[in-house]
Amino acid sequence: MASKRYLSVDVECVATGRRHDDRDVCFVAIVDQHEKVILKKAIKPEKPVVSYLTPLTGVREGDLDSGDSLSSVIAEVKKLLGPDVTLVGQGIKNDIKWLQLKEGEDYGERVDLGEMFKAYNARYRSYNFFSLSHEANTLLHSGMISDQHDPATDALASIKLFNKYHGNPQLLESAKQRLLSARVPASFAKRNNFRWEGVCMAAYRPDKCFCGAPTLKT
Repeated sequence: MASKRYLSVDVECVATGRRHDDRDVCFVAIVDQHEKVILKKAIKPEKPVVSYLTPLTGVREGDLDSGDSLSSVIAEVKKLLGPDVTLVGQGIKNDIKWLQLKEGEDYGERVDLGEMFKAYNARYRSYNFFSLSHEANTLLHSGMISDQHDPATDALASIKLFNKYHGNPQLLESAKQRLLSARVPASFAKRNNFRWEGVCMAAYRPDKCFCGAPTLKT
C-alpha cells in the first residue's frame, strides 16, 4: 500500500471587479512535506485586472504579462497530485476550488489549518479562528508572514505548522493557548476599512461589506 504524501498548496489572487468575490488567480505554489518548494507559477488573468492588491500580493502592473494560463498551471498541479495526497493549507477548500481539484482523484484528504488551530475561548464561550499570519508569526517565528503574501512562503509556513503540530494533541493544545494569548494585529483589510482601490475586502465581514456579494464564514 502506497504511503501518504502531504502537500501544502497556496493560491494568490488579484481583483477583476469591485466585489469581494471578483478574483482571478495570479500565483500558485506547492510545498512538499519535506518543506521543499516543488512548484511556483505566475498566472496571467483572463479578465482585466481592476486592482493588483499590491500591498497583499506584491504584484504590480506588468508582472503577470508573461505568466502562464490558469488551465496549463492546473494541468501541471494535477501531475503532482493523486489520491494518495493529503492537501494542507489555510482555508484549503478555497485553493481546491480555484484549482478545480477533485477529491478521490487529485487528492485523498485535506487538512484545514484554520480548523486544526481553532481554539475555544472560555471568556466569550465561543471558538476563535486565526489567520495563517497569526499562526505562523506566533508559533514559528515572528515576522515570517507579513501583509504582503508570497504563495511559496505561505505554503511553507502551512506545511511547517502541520509537521510540527499535527498528530501531537498535547503540543497542539499548548499552541492553541498561545494563539489565544498573543495579540492579534489588525489585518490589512481592517486597517483600510475593508476596501482597497475601490475593491471590497469584506468577504468574511457582512457588517462591513459594501458590494452586496454573499459573505463567507470563517
